[in-house]
Amino acid sequence: MSGPPSGTGIVLAAYGRGALVLAGGETMHCALAGRKLRVVCGDEVGWRRDAGGTPTVHSLAPRRNGLERVDSRGRAEPVAANVDRLAIVVAPRPAPDWFVVDRYWAAALQAGIAALLIVNKDDLDGAPIAEEIANYRGLGLAVAAVGGHSGAGMEALRARLAAGATLLVGQSGVGKSTLVNALVPAADAQTAELTRDREGRHTTTTARRYRLGTDAAIIDAPGVRDFAPPARIARAAERGFVEIHALAAGCRFGDCQHLREPGCAIRAAVDAGTVSARRYESYRRLLRLYDRFAAH
Repeated sequence: MSGPPSGTGIVLAAYGRGALVLAGGETMHCALAGRKLRVVCGDEVGWRRDAGGTPTVHSLAPRRNGLERVDSRGRAEPVAANVDRLAIVVAPRPAPDWFVVDRYWAAALQAGIAALLIVNKDDLDGAPIAEEIANYRGLGLAVAAVGGHSGAGMEALRARLAAGATLLVGQSGVGKSTLVNALVPAADAQTAELTRDREGRHTTTTARRYRLGTDAAIIDAPGVRDFAPPARIARAAERGFVEIHALAAGCRFGDCQHLREPGCAIRAAVDAGTVSARRYESYRRLLRLYDRFAAH
């Protein structure tokens, strides 16, 4: 039997009834003890070796936070745990789905996690997305402009991500993989570790964690596109939109949903042009989604 008999570690990837765990600077494929134990990328876990020497995760430490999406039935589905920052990647092409960007940011706000908007492919014409980017800046969302291929802005981005765990999300084709490879030169080798189990078979993961440095990591979440945060708190949709939440106290009714109620400060601000009509529609879509889940 090689290595220590037990210890603690961080989940780099979870797949089926197994997980890749970073422990003491080494990675190992672990089984999960029992049928009820579930882990996600970023979890802190305890493990021990069984009689045959196979490492097995047997305990899960309390999570500082977690980012979740909802499935088709409205149930919460964890994506990653112990996240310090959510980085949303967009590019001039493919055209951004701003409603999905809004949902990403709403999820970060509701979880109390810092957010960053990364605008990739600075070699392309950014004029078509400039207005929306300016609006996000005005609302207080941090923005970083980079060129994954050219290297422009990458050192500044690396400095922004130098501490803590950053969850990287975005539409297909925006260059997330290029950014990961630029930030983590050994990403391909780490990916090989993450996607093969103890027998060398390929595995499917929800999210993959890459070591960015001693105190930093990037979590890539492939396939996490429609990212509606679970509605666990009263007026969850409102709290995910900073401009709506800030003005809501001015509504005539305390339980105003900002849809058709009289004396609504939000609709007045939309009419006046001080709140983006597109962002307001994004809020309405999220609220309708929650209503649909509640009806099930």
